Amino acid sequence: MTDPTAAARPRRTGRAARLLSGVLVLGLTGGVVALAVAAPPSEADPVPAATVDVAPAAATLVCPGPLQLPDDALSGDSAFDRVPVAPVERVTGFDTATSATASLTVLGEDPVALADGAGTVSSPGAATVLRAEPVAGEPARVAGATSSVVTDGDLRGLSAASCARPSADVWLVGGSTEIESTADLVVVNPGATPADVTVEVWGPSGPVDLANGGTFLVAPGAERVVSLPGVAAEQRRITARVTAAGGQVSAYLQDSQLDGFTPRGTDLVTAGTGPATTQVVPGISVVATEVDAPDAGALRLLVPGDEGATVSVRLLGPDGDVALPGAQELDLPAGEVTDVSLGGLAAGSYTAVVESTEAVVAGAMIAREGKAGELDEGPRLERAWAAAATPGGGLVAVPAGTTGTLVLTALPTGDDGDAAADREPSATASASPSPEPTEGQRPDPEADAAPQGPAVTVTLRAYGTAGLLAEREVDVPVGSTVPYGFKDLGTRVVGIEVVAPDDDTVDLAWALSSSVAHASGTLLSVLSPVTDAEAVTRAQVREGSRVGLD
Repeated sequence: MTDPTAAARPRRTGRAARLLSGVLVLGLTGGVVALAVAAPPSEADPVPAATVDVAPAAATLVCPGPLQLPDDALSGDSAFDRVPVAPVERVTGFDTATSATASLTVLGEDPVALADGAGTVSSPGAATVLRAEPVAGEPARVAGATSSVVTDGDLRGLSAASCARPSADVWLVGGSTEIESTADLVVVNPGATPADVTVEVWGPSGPVDLANGGTFLVAPGAERVVSLPGVAAEQRRITARVTAAGGQVSAYLQDSQLDGFTPRGTDLVTAGTGPATTQVVPGISVVATEVDAPDAGALRLLVPGDEGATVSVRLLGPDGDVALPGAQELDLPAGEVTDVSLGGLAAGSYTAVVESTEAVVAGAMIAREGKAGELDEGPRLERAWAAAATPGGGLVAVPAGTTGTLVLTALPTGDDGDAAADREPSATASASPSPEPTEGQRPDPEADAAPQGPAVTVTLRAYGTAGLLAEREVDVPVGSTVPYGFKDLGTRVVGIEVVAPDDDTVDLAWALSSSVAHASGTLLSVLSPVTDAEAVTRAQVREGSRVGLD
């Protein structure tokens, strides 16, 4: 098995680093660019570089398709309907330019234009591709989301995810292949050439040998579904990697669990950032639980290389850093998937920051307990997966029929990892003591909180079916997390643009926590944004001293 950390890169911090990364991926985003390798000129001074224009490419995002329904024949009772309520499934897309160049195309069907900059496809039969051409020489800024709402049966839950850029290397941190768990891996090829796909899976004891060898071909404009329990059975915790040659793909994992007849949540595990020594997982919204609560949620970690690592985890909550007991210094063996419980945290919204001596991948699972149904032996559970994300401004589409909260975190990016510590504390910050936590519960993040540093201003823009609806500014204390309910932005919001603060000492990590209220309990999902990629419209080229290769 190849070493996945070969492509590891540190988390990008600051606009300068992001701009550099944009230049490095020029060949992927800016059309065809020819590079010639030349020997250094004999002169002392290098040949001056010239700046040339590079046309922006069309934006392409892949939206997850409909849920994979269970095989009723496996129930052993033809009268038992495992999905008694039909899923309500929709794909929503929006374009900030309202330029009529964007469209939603279900695989195998005709495109549907985003009229006035927004559009919806109901009951799609497959994955959907959101495409938009550049506008006035500028890259299109579009986003989309898939949502599936099931209120009863095996697949009860809100399964929602953002439409994602295709990639040649996708990491999915989440899921299980134990008995009563399903893990359907869906790989979508939106391109015009076949994609040769390789799947790798890690479990609690290390890399898993897949029964089918882990390689297959995905035809152009098609998708392939692999049931991981059939090829990597009895793995309580899994992380999967999907790589592609010959084209770029999108991949996601449909994760579902049961406890007898009791639904234990269904959600989509979506792509997170690849292996790096720092990972950021936003959108972790928890309710108060005991430390040893079995359904409190967890932070999932994997060091996929050949060497183990020492990992430290901290959570940034409403009042700054919150220690996760037992996670300040974790020794993780190479290749073994580990879960760290989130039990005992005070209710609130958090972002996890993971720092490691070796490249690591991360994700998080949060849960909500519901009411027991007629056939249930205990309360139902709803679960949602949050992926690691690259900080920065960007866009997120609001899943149809949901309400939601933006979870915003201002991450200090100073050389010491805490730019806020060198600043003057806020005059309004409170450091008054709070009562001791009850037995079995971790300290309240508001208790004995250190004075917070200054806040940075984040701009939010809400878009509806006819364009821009509203704009708001939100102050986020550096080193802290602020939830913002976007209902204050207006009704019928289809998408939100988040503009990061213009401050090189702070990065913005954020996600959308989306929910549906139901009598049996709240259904929820966490959606990662489409973060702004630095648009490459100009590049520097240098004349070589010779043409060709020796």
